[in-house]
Amino acid sequence: MVVLAIWWLFGKKILGFLLVRGVAKGALKEIGKSALAQQPDWITLTKISDPQWRNRAAIEEWTTPLRAGGFIDAGVFTVDKMPGVKINILVKPTDCVMANVYEHPQAGTWIELVSHYRNGESATLTTMKDLGMTRPSWITSIFVGKAPAMELVQRLMTERRTGELIAVSPERAPRQFEEGYAKYMLGKKNMGLSAEEVATQVKRWTEGKPVGK
Repeated sequence: MVVLAIWWLFGKKILGFLLVRGVAKGALKEIGKSALAQQPDWITLTKISDPQWRNRAAIEEWTTPLRAGGFIDAGVFTVDKMPGVKINILVKPTDCVMANVYEHPQAGTWIELVSHYRNGESATLTTMKDLGMTRPSWITSIFVGKAPAMELVQRLMTERRTGELIAVSPERAPRQFEEGYAKYMLGKKNMGLSAEEVATQVKRWTEGKPVGK
């Protein structure tokens, strides 16, 4: 859910259009503040029974080995405030891992693995590119290249810190996703966006690099 929030912040060319003309650092911070203010504080997932994937093969490249590796499919969901986004959520209760497989109209497909701790912290692993965004201190993020799904799961389990983990289940997973997004967005709005963060994303747009690529 973290990478989805980041993509939504900087996944529109309008921000790059406003900034490519060389604005001052103070103006960059103001535009970052405005961009954050426009983001929804909460999202709602809706389960769909017959998802029309743009690239079903890319989705199944992740989901098929996850199911074979013991993950339970919680379903495919749309996001109310993000048209075109679909998320296949799978969980492995024995390892307290949630797998979110995304399809985005512009960013394509990627996977995010998440474990939540009782103390409020989270460990994430994602194949989306590190966008250079400062994250709240309670999130530990691992950015990786594409690899077999179960290898990524093993890496998360190996590298996440020890601690009491929150259980996951197919029934609870959608709500956990919504809560994770809301917590991240609240934290990011409290932190604000630095001029450097905004400038980095603008540079990506001017170089023709979509977010996550």
